[in-house]
Amino acid sequence: MEITEAVDAAQALVRERFPEAVAAFLGGSLARGEGTDTSDLDVVVIRPAPAEVYRETLVWRGRPAEVFVHTPESVRTMFAWDRANGVPTMASLCADSLVLRSVGGAAEQVASWARDTLRAGPRPLSADALALRRYTVTDLRDDLLDCRDADERLAVAALLHVAAGELLLAAVGAWSGKGKWLARRLRAAAPDLGGRLLADYRALAAGGPAEPLGATVTAVLDLAGGPLLAGDRRTAGPSLLAGPAD
Repeated sequence: MEITEAVDAAQALVRERFPEAVAAFLGGSLARGEGTDTSDLDVVVIRPAPAEVYRETLVWRGRPAEVFVHTPESVRTMFAWDRANGVPTMASLCADSLVLRSVGGAAEQVASWARDTLRAGPRPLSADALALRRYTVTDLRDDLLDCRDADERLAVAALLHVAAGELLLAAVGAWSGKGKWLARRLRAAAPDLGGRLLADYRALAAGGPAEPLGATVTAVLDLAGGPLLAGDRRTAGPSLLAGPAD
């Protein structure tokens, strides 16, 4: 689907489903001109408050569409959540998208908030959150080196390269991502160590040894404060301590 065709389809969706919208965006790969035959229409719709806030997956003109419906207030809350979670899902959709509708400059205002969010970057991890990630990566690294066969190594390595990648991006203060976006952000924000992490995981998945990936993960841990196992302690939450309900 070409950009013009994608824009026409998205504008028709907004026009027919959300006539009251004050702003709307087309984001994702189709908006960047990188769409494939299976790419979704990623559409953000801003309606005046009060209005229901939701995400819906539907089929529009034979193509899957992900529709994110917000008010100006709720989309700003989502931008704050992006910073807290370290993954700029909504901010990227609104900052790097094509404007489908703008009433009274509403889309430009939302896009400005989104770009401010991206420039601010993710919030630094708390000491407890960083310690938990270091513990998780350390534990997975040690599990990987203790695996007895290729199936075990693949299962552990799949978890480890994600956890280590997220830890690396947090350590350098960069945005993280899910799925393919984790690889993209590692290559962009930490090309040397992130590139090694991706290459060593790829080599292991192709049948290579576990030790190179283990060594690269150790380098990631050193950058984040070092491996952590002994001394880790977490307290159970109040609901668990209270025991089962009667």
